[in-house]
Amino acid sequence: MTTTRRKHPEAEGRAETTGGCLSAALGGAAGLGSWAVAAPRRWPGEFETSPNWSVLYLDFPAMVLLGIALPLLAWTVAARTTSSPTLRAGAVLITTTLFVAAALGWYAPARTTTPL
Repeated sequence: MTTTRRKHPEAEGRAETTGGCLSAALGGAAGLGSWAVAAPRRWPGEFETSPNWSVLYLDFPAMVLLGIALPLLAWTVAARTTSSPTLRAGAVLITTTLFVAAALGWYAPARTTTPL
């Protein structure tokens, strides 16, 4: 059985590792940015004007961890299925964009309704 030898397997491994780290960093920054945009709207509490602490202890870690996990998952799947760096980067950018859009849509303020 013959195997194909790659010219520089260690350089290819470093490129995949670097791409994964950059994906995680981009996702973490996107999660932090999404949280930072929405946090001032959610911080004031609704019950007796007390602060809403879940913005800090629940929303902040969830947004940052999801922001890291989703682009990193997209990078891993793309790295396993394709050899094109452009497709890998595109998968990460699309996933990050969809995550930010979903996060900002989730945090969007409720529309005011007028009584009939």
